[in-house]
Amino acid sequence: MIRIISMVLLLSAAGINAQVGINTTKPEKDLSVNGTMKTSGMIFKKPLEKLGADENYTFVIKSPAPENKITAYNDSFVPNSPAPINLIQFKITCDPSDKDWVNQFDTKINSSKFLVVISSFGFTQAVRTYSADWLTPVPQIFAYSSGGTWKLKADYQGFAPDSAFPTGVWTLNLLVFDKAYAKEVNTTQNLGASTGAATAPLIQ
Repeated sequence: MIRIISMVLLLSAAGINAQVGINTTKPEKDLSVNGTMKTSGMIFKKPLEKLGADENYTFVIKSPAPENKITAYNDSFVPNSPAPINLIQFKITCDPSDKDWVNQFDTKINSSKFLVVISSFGFTQAVRTYSADWLTPVPQIFAYSSGGTWKLKADYQGFAPDSAFPTGVWTLNLLVFDKAYAKEVNTTQNLGASTGAATAPLIQ
């Protein structure tokens, strides 16, 4: 009987105030919960309500083992548990015999689980060529998957720092996306000319 009366009072309060608070006297939405919550199913309002100008958001993620709970993401999970999008920086000292060449550097990042994009780079030394003076050095920098991990290559092909300069150091900034949240689309297009267009939009 007590449970029935409590439920009636709760529903009556909801009907009067249009907002219900659990463990809070100042509910901000139709239902505000101040504490933990467990549910076997959840229904979202359609369309989803926009955040107010003074409201913030929380990214929900599975916490690291052994807890494995759905919780608000925070920086303490890193590096034990990667975020959906990660920024990783490598500083790689080149081979002294070449001074600007990085070949097949293994990041040990699982290529079946993550997608890697080189977002920016830097090199510590000036480079030159001993052939034509009008040539402009263009770096060859890319990430590729091989043997189950992401590898890196960086080189000024046909150019090198002067022999009097110290060995160069590459700074490579990687954006690493968890494939559970990122979609990778591959396509091959045959232009047949100098210009062209995709046969269909890959995403829209």
